[in-house]
Amino acid sequence: MFALLCPFVISGEINAGGSFSPLSGIKKTLLDNGLTVYVKEDHKLPVVSIHLWVKAGSVDETDRNNGVSHFLEHMLFKGTEKYTVGEISRIVEAHGGVINAGTSKEYTMYYIDIVKAGFNDALNIIAEIAQKATFPEKELESERQVILEEIKRADDSPESVLYDKFNNQLFKVSPYKRRVLGSSETVSSLNRESILSYYRERYTPNNMVLVIAGDVDFDSAMSSVREIFSYLKPGLPQRLREGLIEPVQLTSVEKVKKNVQYSYVLLGFLGPDIDSKNQYSGDALAILLGSGRSSRLYNKLREQKQLVYSIGSGFYSQIGSGVFYVSFLCDKEKQDEVIKEVSYELNKIINDGVDSKELERVKEIVRSNWFFGQETYGQQADIIGYWSLFERLHIVENYLKNIDGLKLDDIKNFLKTYYTNFTITVIDPG
Repeated sequence: MFALLCPFVISGEINAGGSFSPLSGIKKTLLDNGLTVYVKEDHKLPVVSIHLWVKAGSVDETDRNNGVSHFLEHMLFKGTEKYTVGEISRIVEAHGGVINAGTSKEYTMYYIDIVKAGFNDALNIIAEIAQKATFPEKELESERQVILEEIKRADDSPESVLYDKFNNQLFKVSPYKRRVLGSSETVSSLNRESILSYYRERYTPNNMVLVIAGDVDFDSAMSSVREIFSYLKPGLPQRLREGLIEPVQLTSVEKVKKNVQYSYVLLGFLGPDIDSKNQYSGDALAILLGSGRSSRLYNKLREQKQLVYSIGSGFYSQIGSGVFYVSFLCDKEKQDEVIKEVSYELNKIINDGVDSKELERVKEIVRSNWFFGQETYGQQADIIGYWSLFERLHIVENYLKNIDGLKLDDIKNFLKTYYTNFTITVIDPG
């Protein structure tokens, strides 16, 4: 799964069953303007992580403005009504903090990790980013060149090209087909007015979640939040995201040549959406097949037969169709044999299933990954922010219980349901 509503009471405490849960002790507050705020008070370390999550990604774009979410992410650091260009980073760095952002198909997020003394400064910066960016024309053109260079680098990277082509093969209809970076053509055509219009439409309190995790007092933190964020203007109801379930495609194989030494191969198939209980089987299957030296594919194809230089597998759920994939690096003449071996292993699971010892090993790895994935306040804020943005914190609350509840036939049934064919993308030396 890529990143992890109950009927929560406003300003009520959420108990997620144990001190190891990222939800343990968090409190939710809904401001009058529609902004949802989560605070997780933890005094182990004198630091705090502030995250702003916005439901604005490439699935919300059109073919014409593809890349605008990512462009917008770059521009929000280039000056606001309160802060001049460069002032934001200077303030954060003066506190020894870190500020960054990221854009995906389904969301954009901004975060500041900072010492406790810098909390109010960081909160003011996040609020300014949320609705008070100024988009100076000079900075916009400068950042456009930065993004065009980023696209060029991605087009020269075998891993990026492999993923983009795989995604284009797998998603033909749904908005997941759109590239997060956009294209050189779409980014070049975006003007200040179109970017500003998208900003005003998507960056509204009812379309955002603010998460604060770390060494803060809840009452004091919420007092600051109300003072700083109450001026944000409520937005209109957001348009629904539609058509996120991708029709299953026929088997497809696409090969391209680049200046590489080995063959890069990515193959996979569509999987369940975020609300399906089958997603837990997808997580378990990914670990069973390709996570670590003890996994089936690594042990057989890397250690025993030495057919690949590296191999791994994964499953990521989305609001719409998820994706199960296997990726590997090998000599060009061995790729067909590797693909046959991967297919053989999948069919073997369908026919023979998995044994109880293997399933327990997989469950233990999932548990370990789960705990290691929430060691820092930033990691905890990530989990809270992503799943609360889509009103699915109950998935976090019940995740380990659903993993522990997996039966021997669940992984086999996952493959029977979703493994109808392969989408295969290859980058060959040439």
